[in-house]
Amino acid sequence: MDCVNPHPASAPVLLACAHGTRDERGQRAVAALVEQVRAALPEVDVVDTWVDVQEPDLVARTREHAEHPAVVVPLLLSAGYHVFVDMARAVESSPQHVVAAALGPDRRLAAVMARRLAEALDAAGAPGLAPADRVLMVAAGSSDPRSRDDCELMARYLGAALGAPVTACYLSAARPSVPDAVAAARAELGRHVEHPGSRDAESDPQMPRRTEGTPDDAGRVLLVPYLLAPGFFHGRVLSAGGDIAAEPLLVHPGSVPPELVELTVEHYREAASRA
Repeated sequence: MDCVNPHPASAPVLLACAHGTRDERGQRAVAALVEQVRAALPEVDVVDTWVDVQEPDLVARTREHAEHPAVVVPLLLSAGYHVFVDMARAVESSPQHVVAAALGPDRRLAAVMARRLAEALDAAGAPGLAPADRVLMVAAGSSDPRSRDDCELMARYLGAALGAPVTACYLSAARPSVPDAVAAARAELGRHVEHPGSRDAESDPQMPRRTEGTPDDAGRVLLVPYLLAPGFFHGRVLSAGGDIAAEPLLVHPGSVPPELVELTVEHYREAASRA
């Protein structure tokens, strides 16, 4: 029987490396992306792996494929500790392994976020984006300044896609935090939310409240997650106090945005040329 080499020299293994999550919807959403990448690269061995939470982790995968050229494609939106440290360490013992660029920043990701915001407004039966609205792009956050620079650039890309100013804010490590950014946006709008359960809100002029009859053009706080998939961080976006919170780039159930497949394939091919 003839043996088929699953690792031809012309096609390095693609190690599709996500962060990892315990959220089942997030796991399935990322798995759907990897499956679409497999379909786009039928000649390539596409292997899923993670830097945290899920297994097999990237160290195990690089050992498994130590004898073959491989490209680690970060299924991460910006480069930070996981790319510059975790992934770099995982491949350092194998000269045949390289790490590709993170998926962002890229204008195609901004196009997906803009669609997610439009979908969220439509699902809520709310009017489209208005000049008085405040748009906050919510990223996970990183202590690495390069990651923050990437996110600030993505906020500008999203602003260009929406035709409106966008402020980047962060769920961890970086500033402004999401609560601070939401509070600042509310202050700009001059709108207040009544404390739930307060019987004295109407009689106490110092008590923050949203009054009935607030005009539709008063402006809303719109939260657009710069997050790959559902999970813990997206749960925090939903509870952050925005008027509308969009879905992350990947959803489950739902189709995989072609932009994410394009970027994964593109980054693989760019890095494969030096693997």
